[in-house]
Amino acid sequence: MTQTKTTTQEVRRHPDGSIDLDFYRTRATALRGRSTRDASTWTAACAFVLTTVSAIIVAVLFASAPAHPPNGGGAVTLTAGHGNRLIQEN
Repeated sequence: MTQTKTTTQEVRRHPDGSIDLDFYRTRATALRGRSTRDASTWTAACAFVLTTVSAIIVAVLFASAPAHPPNGGGAVTLTAGHGNRLIQEN
């Protein structure tokens, strides 16, 4: 048969023997506040990283966009010609 090791925890008590609930309540409140601060720190860090990565992606996409139209010419303008037809001018 395997023997298990039993561990005992020291319980903080008042001199009259009752459990010091105020001590544990204060400690729990401090831990809860710490975990809230840690969570908001992580949230802010993740938001900063996502914003930075998005800005880099947008900059790369704009930098890789062609500066001229694919047909190699300038802008195409359409003007009204004879008989209300549109004539393309380069």
